[in-house]
Amino acid sequence: MKKSLFRLPDMLELSIAYIFCFSLNLLLDYAKTLDLDAYILRAFLKNFIDYQPLIVLLFTFIVIVFHYQMLEKKKAEIFCRILVGGTVSKITIRYMLDCITVLISAYLLSAFVNFHFGFNFANNFYLVLIFVIYILISARRVRKYENL
Repeated sequence: MKKSLFRLPDMLELSIAYIFCFSLNLLLDYAKTLDLDAYILRAFLKNFIDYQPLIVLLFTFIVIVFHYQMLEKKKAEIFCRILVGGTVSKITIRYMLDCITVLISAYLLSAFVNFHFGFNFANNFYLVLIFVIYILISARRVRKYENL
């Protein structure tokens, strides 16, 4: 954690964002299993359930924007680390490892809850793939901060 770009509050914010996205997917999966007697409540939830992939994708995009803003705030720190003697490749690798560690820990927590309730793991796995692709793309962005 000493050489990480992210401090503890940054890691917590990022993990909360990932957990929020996974838990939204979990809540919508749970709403599918409810056997409701009230017609109004069933009709209300049906609208959310029908558009679950779109809603989850929208919140995934929001988390990606939040992640991008976090990286933009670290632009000066990356440049200073390069000036002090850190190599761009090591900074990039540490950035990817930190992001993937937070993502995997949030996914494992979500997978445990999904397993406990007996829900499908596939939806959250697709989210993990989307986030990993974004982390790999954003790692290239770290290299651009070399020449501020």
